[in-house]
Amino acid sequence: MGMNLQNRNFYKKKSHNADVLKTILEQYKLYVEMTDRVSQRRMSANAFFITVNTLSLAVAAFTKGKESPQELPWVIFAGIFGCVISIVWYFVIRSYKQLNAGKFTIINKIEKQLPLLVYTKERKWLKPETFKSKYWPLSHVEMLIPWVFFFIYIALIVFQRFPK
Repeated sequence: MGMNLQNRNFYKKKSHNADVLKTILEQYKLYVEMTDRVSQRRMSANAFFITVNTLSLAVAAFTKGKESPQELPWVIFAGIFGCVISIVWYFVIRSYKQLNAGKFTIINKIEKQLPLLVYTKERKWLKPETFKSKYWPLSHVEMLIPWVFFFIYIALIVFQRFPK
């Protein structure tokens, strides 16, 4: 499937001020780099939440094996803490998703002043209705993970409160 990346509006203009174009390109490069940094912070946040969830489940597993009256509060606490952390994680991912969406909207607007529309065309080409069976945005998958942990914690609490 061939795709023309050229911005037709750019090529229709008779004159281009080289200094203005250079400034726009520099701002574009800086903005794309800042957008990439947001994605890196998002990955760091995900790593943090995975670590916290893993530690919380480890505490619950460690205390669950003990046959003592003190076992119940720690497992219930770990479950409630994990549920709260999972919900917070979901909202952090959603916030980063919204921030990235805004940044890519700006990138697309800047591209309208440049010769090539690489991000604009990529996003258009990868839209679900165009690319249904082949592409599922990573953010959709990413937003499921906190809910998986949330339901693991719910199961932990339920099975702790109602043992076999």
